[in-house]
Amino acid sequence: MDNRYPVMPGGIAGNSNMLAVIKSNGELNRLFWPNIDWGQHMGVLKVGLQEPPQPTLWLDSAGWEYSQQYVDGTNILVTAMSNHENGIKIELTDLVLPHRDILLRSYKIKNLFNHRRDFKFIVYCSFTINESEIQDGMYVEPDKGFLIQFRRNVYLGLTLEGKKPFGFHCGRKNAPSDPFETASRGEFWGGMDNIKSSSGALGWNIDTLNPESEERVTLYLAAAHDDYSLNSTLSGIAAGDYSSHYDETKSYWNGWLASSPRVAGPETQPFALYNRSLLAIKLMSDKENGGSLAAPEFDSNYTASGGYGYCWPRDGMFVAAALDEAGFHHEAGQFYRFASRVQNPDGSWNQRYFLNGDWAPTWGRQIDQAGAVLWGYHHHYLLTGDRGFLDQIWTSLVAGADYLAANLSPDNGLPIPGMDLWEDEFSQNAYAAAAVWGGLNKAAALAGVKNEAELAGKWDAAAKKVKQGILKHQWSEELGTFTRAINRKVCLEEYQYAREQGLQASEIKMPGIPNICYMVPRDNRIDSALLGLCYPFGVLPPGDPRMSATVEKITEHLGNHQAGGLHRYQWDGYAGGNPWVLCTLWLSIYMSLKGERKKAEELIRWAERNSSQTGLLPEQADKNTGGPAWVLPLNWSHAMYVLACLAYKGKLKGIN
Repeated sequence: MDNRYPVMPGGIAGNSNMLAVIKSNGELNRLFWPNIDWGQHMGVLKVGLQEPPQPTLWLDSAGWEYSQQYVDGTNILVTAMSNHENGIKIELTDLVLPHRDILLRSYKIKNLFNHRRDFKFIVYCSFTINESEIQDGMYVEPDKGFLIQFRRNVYLGLTLEGKKPFGFHCGRKNAPSDPFETASRGEFWGGMDNIKSSSGALGWNIDTLNPESEERVTLYLAAAHDDYSLNSTLSGIAAGDYSSHYDETKSYWNGWLASSPRVAGPETQPFALYNRSLLAIKLMSDKENGGSLAAPEFDSNYTASGGYGYCWPRDGMFVAAALDEAGFHHEAGQFYRFASRVQNPDGSWNQRYFLNGDWAPTWGRQIDQAGAVLWGYHHHYLLTGDRGFLDQIWTSLVAGADYLAANLSPDNGLPIPGMDLWEDEFSQNAYAAAAVWGGLNKAAALAGVKNEAELAGKWDAAAKKVKQGILKHQWSEELGTFTRAINRKVCLEEYQYAREQGLQASEIKMPGIPNICYMVPRDNRIDSALLGLCYPFGVLPPGDPRMSATVEKITEHLGNHQAGGLHRYQWDGYAGGNPWVLCTLWLSIYMSLKGERKKAEELIRWAERNSSQTGLLPEQADKNTGGPAWVLPLNWSHAMYVLACLAYKGKLKGIN
């Protein structure tokens, strides 16, 4: 019952303050509140049915069959469960109210046997509030039918619509007072409170079910910052009506999609995941502060990765670009305002942030993120013409462009070495150079809009240096392609080996780094990030012979010949070395821009085939069998899907 380890979810639900991650069997796996990245409060929440004198049949136990789908045009998730041996069919509907931080889990229970049956509805829970199993408390308010667990200023409460429990118990998880075993027998000892590693159970009687009849039971899980607010919320919601909450939520999501003229119309047909991608992006965009998640965190203890529940400026730019292109300018503008607020005083950005703007755990200078944000500022202005927005981000843009111009190598005009797009290598990498050129070029354009001729000239001159450096140093005449990087940082042993082989390996002193860095002259690996030279940054047009030659190498060396799709770069070993959805869709965008629409559509269809049952796009697809692998959903994958669909239709507006 430990939810700390990486688990592939089935679906997500939320309202951009609260985010629920739900497994394919309907189990609530993670719950984030009051922000969609923090805190994480699951924990265990088990639901079961007891038909006395039989033990409780937990809905996540063996013997159940599951299927899952979203209600069309919404973020309402439905999980169908069948247990033919026990004669039960359940339809679980999960939704989070749009304007209140309450998760509704509504169970429509059907009796498949030909005789009357009496069930008890059993719930067992043990939340790990803010990922902690200490300093918490739990108590029951039996007159109201509420079970509440809290830690500091986070209060979570459970209740059932229209019913009072017949039994309850609070205890300590994995201790003699833990009510799990007794709840499994339908028994409750009546303990009203507990401290530390709290666990609790409640039982309710369900109306008698005749053969083939159904009964709906709706469980509410609410969050608040204090007991009074939580009690008020639970009292109000429990007195309500599930159908009205369902209609409100469905209307909200339908209305949000309909607010853009570029949704579900001829421009995006017949792409099945277009609206689903936008709905997923919206769930992963923070309502209050504007940042966007890379993915709902699934590895907060870093057991298998460096974590995903953060906002990378780079990923956020692609997400905002997709929102802008789809007509959701408000949400895109929110992200860029977030970026301007969290920028460092020197004009740079950190690798990643919590969605409240705090620094997240970080490693390595990544200058491409600054270039990406500046490019995004221009893209948003280009599509909206919003002078108020330009005035708001102008100070940030000036600082960012000056930072980029001041961090070019005098030797070759390229950005000084830093971590690459994939955060694997320290080098002067081609993607970073493209992003820095794009940022400087678009900053100069916006300076022209502001009639800042001096700044425009300075940034334009810096951009020209970067482009000259790209064409002179990133292009390999010998290989006939752009390559991943030059001046890659290596260990002492690799440096010595390169010298022994007669290569021009060098020792350099990097600013702010006390140790000598050992560099080899070129990283010849083919990298899908080279597509960034064309889109979005526009260093070269899609028909440029050098770009075409590079894409030929990308398809030749990175295409997966068994499961399809495109790998990140040669000999990538991360998480098994699978093809990546976003890279495949990136290639689709390029093919559309070049006019090769058949190839572009094939790549989009590949992404669709490798989505989850609920239409969510993963980070990777299994290299042998296909299908989702690793992180799900990945925000960047959904953003690239939206952009790829629009590119295929010739409807991308913000291209060079």
